[in-house]
Amino acid sequence: MLQIRLKMALLMCLAAAALYTGAEAWRTLRPVQTSDLPVELYARFAARADEAEFYIKESGGYVAVFSGARDREPVTVTGIELDALRSADRAMVEEGIPVIDRKELLLLLEDLGS
Repeated sequence: MLQIRLKMALLMCLAAAALYTGAEAWRTLRPVQTSDLPVELYARFAARADEAEFYIKESGGYVAVFSGARDREPVTVTGIELDALRSADRAMVEEGIPVIDRKELLLLLEDLGS
């Protein structure tokens, strides 16, 4: 009888651990919030918006390059999936990253793709 009670107690502990683990995993599956935007870092990019030659923004779930802030059609769409980015990078791309020149564009795309 003692063995059955011990097995039941162990089974209850395992069930509780499974519920806790599942709840924590579910909690991490939340949509990106605007609070994920690294404000200080993004402010450095946004301050240069007037002199930007390109913008990195989202297009169809991928990172794309636009020639202006208000352009609707991208110059090119990369193979970098938006969902594969860290939440801070994803938030910055969704806001639109102003890029001064082609060299900086290539460096940022390389960083986002790695």
